[in-house]
Amino acid sequence: LINAAGLHAARVSKMLGLDYFSIMPRKGEYILFDRNALQLNKILFPIPTKISKGIIICPTLHGNTFVGPNAQNLTDLEDLSTTTAGLKEILEGGLKLVPNIPVRSSIRNFAGLRAVPDNYDFIIDNTDVYGFINVAGILSPGLTANFAIAEKVVEFLELLGVELNKKEDFNPIRPKPEHFKDFTKEQLDLKIQEDPAWGRIICRCETIPEKEIINAIHAFVGANTVDGVKFRCRPGMGRCQGGFCRPRVIEILSRELKIPYEEVTKKGEDTNLLISKTKDFVLKDIIRGASK
Repeated sequence: LINAAGLHAARVSKMLGLDYFSIMPRKGEYILFDRNALQLNKILFPIPTKISKGIIICPTLHGNTFVGPNAQNLTDLEDLSTTTAGLKEILEGGLKLVPNIPVRSSIRNFAGLRAVPDNYDFIIDNTDVYGFINVAGILSPGLTANFAIAEKVVEFLELLGVELNKKEDFNPIRPKPEHFKDFTKEQLDLKIQEDPAWGRIICRCETIPEKEIINAIHAFVGANTVDGVKFRCRPGMGRCQGGFCRPRVIEILSRELKIPYEEVTKKGEDTNLLISKTKDFVLKDIIRGASK
């Protein structure tokens, strides 16, 4: 059993009788800006603080820019809320790096939680409980250290006598998805002739056609939620944040997955976006009222 449960890693470890570390959630809030709102080509870092690298300004691959995060120590392992005070702190930190941040070009804010161990160091242990490996408290630079961490875990597995057989036929290369914006005018004309869905623009902010969404749904690891589609081909990532395209994405998901609109979710279980057709809902309400 490899315990890589993040914020819940200490709880899992305690289930095995190992209570030698604790995890504290540390919330970081971010503000995302519209494409080209800030003309930056490098990440801007401040002087690090005692608990984090500080509030940074970072351009993204797709042309957006985000500012953040701050660092708030919490006790709630599920608190992903953003706060007025937190967003103000982020903007004040960002303004120290870029004095003319176009605040009105912000399009979204969000928060994430980091799993902070009480020893402030990685916990990578082949524990005294046979077959139980802890991989917890992976703070920065966890992203760059992930391959080395994986190699260490493999070493632990070998020490435990686990038979590890390399998949000789494993193909690590995923075919590159086709994107509307990558085509020349001539290529696009041919694509639309082959399939008119290439010419039906669903997301106007990001210029995403229906065909890209269909391809994302039917890919090898296909999208089956609104956010799944969003993260694969970006409808809903633009200035209106899905105000225009979300109903159309729901319609496409319903059609392609052959499920009712009411079963389409934002990001999985208990995130259904629609309850029922308005007339059905009103009729049920009338019937309930008449039965009282």
